[in-house]
Amino acid sequence: MNNLSCKLNLPLGPSTRDPSLEADLQARLEDGHRIFVVGDVHGHLATFKALLHRLRLKPEDRVVCLGDMIDRGPDSAGLVALLRSHPQLVCIKGNHEQMAIQCVQLNGTFEAWPPWMQRGGKSTYASYIVQAEGDLWEAKKAMLDDFMWLDTLPTQIVLDEHRLVHAGYDPRMPLDLQGEKELLWIRKPWFTHEAAVDPYRTVFFGHTTTTKLGNAAGKVAFSPTCLPDGRPAWVGMDVGAYNHVAPGIAAVNIATLRVTKQRTLRCDRWFERINTQSTKSRQKRKKSSALWVGRDELRESEVALSFGLRALAKRASEAGNSTLRAQRELEQVGVVFDVPSPGVRSVTSRQGYRIVHQHPERSFPIQTPRGPTDFRIYACRKPRDQNRPGLRPKNGSLSTSA
Repeated sequence: MNNLSCKLNLPLGPSTRDPSLEADLQARLEDGHRIFVVGDVHGHLATFKALLHRLRLKPEDRVVCLGDMIDRGPDSAGLVALLRSHPQLVCIKGNHEQMAIQCVQLNGTFEAWPPWMQRGGKSTYASYIVQAEGDLWEAKKAMLDDFMWLDTLPTQIVLDEHRLVHAGYDPRMPLDLQGEKELLWIRKPWFTHEAAVDPYRTVFFGHTTTTKLGNAAGKVAFSPTCLPDGRPAWVGMDVGAYNHVAPGIAAVNIATLRVTKQRTLRCDRWFERINTQSTKSRQKRKKSSALWVGRDELRESEVALSFGLRALAKRASEAGNSTLRAQRELEQVGVVFDVPSPGVRSVTSRQGYRIVHQHPERSFPIQTPRGPTDFRIYACRKPRDQNRPGLRPKNGSLSTSA
């Protein structure tokens, strides 16, 4: 029991299951519908949406997220909002959700738990501040509501031929006696165990990146041990959404074991933008745990800087520049944002902008262009009268329009 990775003073409890959810998923499998499992998403919302698009879900299909939906990535707040509103998404609890839950106080208030903030929670905290447009009170209110929802999630899903769990199982304990400490935190004792912990069910789990599960860097890992029916004893799903050989998020159809992977999108590749080490330095420290540490030892997305305020300022600056650029492009084709004058037709857009269209014979509004409007050309030569030095225009002056 000393080999478990949880070294925090957490109030860990027993395992929790949802019988109605398990019955629903089992019935869908028996009716031929698809059930997908997805590894650790860690707040990479854009990449997760792209993965869902690849799956081409039908109305009766379901996607089960194996915990660690939050932390590290750029938009945990947006991801939780999607998980709570999408009818085809199902979640179980991971160790990062368990740490976040510690922010909910007994009196019903929210207070950031320092150990969680130090392990990726700062990016989640900041994403809620960005979502609330800088309003800290609204951000804490939203986190309190979402984290209480996270606390209601089951820690495992057990079907007739499958087990879905975040971290795994301790092979030294009976399966029915294992609690949150084992199911949410265990690592090496679980994935180095050669025999199957359940001879009738394949275990799908995340938590441990597949770079540690044999030679499966950036890929879904399948156990070399097989069950009596030929299926693998376990399937490792955390292919690494950040800082891996081939970063991405993967989904597996639990009935067919077919893999669908979505590479991490450029907008979510924060780990490449903060990495300031040279190529030679990265090669020398290839085996170091600090390989991908960037400026100020940042181990999470840029949204964590200044608790999201820097991200809000950047968003406002980009929005202002984009608005000005769009306005100038529209002016070039005769569409301007202005107060209508007599004889000019105008309409109001859904967003509340008043769009003014010029008459056909005056498609392009006549207005003074930006910058200089004319210039003069002078010839430089010696004057005829040496007593009168200076420059005289050649044949007068020539005016032209720019």
